[in-house]
Amino acid sequence: MAGVSYRGVTRRYPGVARPALDQLDLKIEEGEFLVLVGPSGCGKSTTLRMLAGLEPVDDGGIWIGDREVTSLPPKDRDIAMVFQSYALYPHMTVAENIGFHLKITKVGKDDRDRRIKEAAKLLDLEQYLDRKPAKLSGGQRQRVAMGRAIVRRPQVFLMDEPLSNLDAKLRVQTRTQIASLQRRLGVTTLYVTHDQTEAMTMGDRVAVLKDGELQQCDTPVNLFSRPVNLFVAGFIGSPAMNLLDAQAQGDTVRLGSWSTRLDRADLTGLTSPDLVIGVRPESWRITAPGTGIAATIDVVEELGSDGFLYCSADIGGKQQPVTVRTGGMSRHRPGEKLCLTPLTEQVHLFDKATGLRLGGH
Repeated sequence: MAGVSYRGVTRRYPGVARPALDQLDLKIEEGEFLVLVGPSGCGKSTTLRMLAGLEPVDDGGIWIGDREVTSLPPKDRDIAMVFQSYALYPHMTVAENIGFHLKITKVGKDDRDRRIKEAAKLLDLEQYLDRKPAKLSGGQRQRVAMGRAIVRRPQVFLMDEPLSNLDAKLRVQTRTQIASLQRRLGVTTLYVTHDQTEAMTMGDRVAVLKDGELQQCDTPVNLFSRPVNLFVAGFIGSPAMNLLDAQAQGDTVRLGSWSTRLDRADLTGLTSPDLVIGVRPESWRITAPGTGIAATIDVVEELGSDGFLYCSADIGGKQQPVTVRTGGMSRHRPGEKLCLTPLTEQVHLFDKATGLRLGGH
């Protein structure tokens, strides 16, 4: 095992003005499960492919442990990849697929068979060792791809959206298995996904990318509770955080008809009276008529354990969309009028001009 360091890493594609990855500084600790997440085109897969040696590095360097691998070919980096497409050989059995790399690197047959059986036991594939991939489900094929990586005993696992071909139920089940397996093996892992729920439930830390730049790298709890800017605030969380224009007057913040007084330290970094208040769906309270912000329910989404009210709220004379989380099996109906009040201690404050988080709030 070994940690990974990206040091000022940049990748530019010919004919494209913006770098695909711009001056990335990122350290993955030994044994850590780090997830890269962000919208399409943000540089996630480029970051992973540069570590694998499948993309060149234009500036900066990449280290695995204390060894610089920036210019090494993929075969000399001691990494194993798990792809979105599984990349199994259809004419080989499960056992042959798992042990293929061991065979071409001339690992002895007895040792090879032992390591294949160990991986199969770990992944609950023992009864499928003689089957061809066509006879397996999508989840089983993904476990075979994992087994092929495990038997190599690499220093680093690289996983490129390995669950995106699975249906929703199987995806939930398999992500739990992968996270549990990684913790048992203790191998440093870089995992790429576009699904922020996947990222938040699997990673020890999550790195959020946008337009080739690292926005924030932190634990899932800190990303959710202390996003550093408007992009992270809006990207992390499902449904997304409500981001609403507000104004500051001295130590008072006004959001339409609702206002609250704050410690001046909470507004440190404000460059003008204009700011953005972030309110998670669960941080609204439905209050008495004539209090808070007037809203009308447009859609009710009932999930059983939870419900979501998608509302139009009157904020400063403009109708703005607001999402509210409620308890499941609620009696709210479309067209119903509500008054909404944010929980002051749970709001997030951002400077509208810079997009950065304000103060220590």
